[in-house]
Amino acid sequence: MNKNIRFLVAALTAALLFSSCSKAVVPSDTSTETSTSVTTEEEITETTIKAPASYDHTFNPHCLSGIYIDKYGKEFEENYYRYCDAVLAGEDSVKVDKEEYLPLFRDISRYCLPIANEYAYFFDEDIKNIGDNTYELQYRIPKDEYLAKVDEFKQRIEYLIESALLEDDTYLEKALALYLSESARLDYDNDAVETDFESPDGLGVSPYRALMGDKGICQEIAGAYAYLLLQVGIDAGICSGLTKDGSSAHEWTIVKIDGKYYHCDVTFQCTNKYSLRYFGMNDARREAEGDWDIEYLNFGDINEIWHKDLPIEDSKFEPLWTSYTYFLDRDENMLYLYDDSGTGDACYFKMPLG
Repeated sequence: MNKNIRFLVAALTAALLFSSCSKAVVPSDTSTETSTSVTTEEEITETTIKAPASYDHTFNPHCLSGIYIDKYGKEFEENYYRYCDAVLAGEDSVKVDKEEYLPLFRDISRYCLPIANEYAYFFDEDIKNIGDNTYELQYRIPKDEYLAKVDEFKQRIEYLIESALLEDDTYLEKALALYLSESARLDYDNDAVETDFESPDGLGVSPYRALMGDKGICQEIAGAYAYLLLQVGIDAGICSGLTKDGSSAHEWTIVKIDGKYYHCDVTFQCTNKYSLRYFGMNDARREAEGDWDIEYLNFGDINEIWHKDLPIEDSKFEPLWTSYTYFLDRDENMLYLYDDSGTGDACYFKMPLG
């Protein structure tokens, strides 16, 4: 199977359709092969989409955004990974060098280990030191049920990644492919906008819910994309902001590519699935797409890292922002961009992805 992806705006009746030379990035049932009609500019042809993609991912228990490592240092990182190991194993306690790390672990795990944020807990006023810098861990459900959830979570993460990536993908191709697969997979959950929302399975809004299901709101979708990137070795974080008039709040993902951070908004892309309008934005573009107050952007959800600490200025991906559709050629490691003039056949820009 060839490794090319072509997203065509004409095919509005499907989440994403792929030509006969395409590799699907939308997670699909790996147990069978399915035939589907695919619309191109010239004709409708028949193709068989085969899954999964030839990528073998092993769940990574140690995911942490570089913004936290830069802020708190290597000791913090080592302690956080110890916490991850303990929580994933369902341990009753964890040894942590500094008690003040624990509330940070809880907050950071929202998108650096979403299942821990969902099921493991301790309260600030009731952190129990059982001696020798060892602290009690508790779980919201019985231990056997929780450990089953851990196994399910690991398998789900591996599935989402393996359904989107290929073994020889570059880091940029991985970032793009996961961005495309998540914007295709996820739909905005209008019902969850209510402040007292609780899903049928008892979950509140969280990246965990977006990863385990196929819908969410901004603070779920942003964290889900960030976590998948961290899983495959791409530094990512979350960013939140307010509009200049203070009327709206929003959250999205920042992604580090070739040593520089960029704004990527999968939530906005969910309602515009065929373009790359919200990938790789700099501050100026992020401000324009939503009228966000750039000076008060909050990185990492900890109210300690702000725009002044992390300005995002590079415009490398500017050609993507006006794309009508695109062609991601995995064989040649090339991205072709098309506008909406005429038939849309004319490529106005091509970008190497190596």
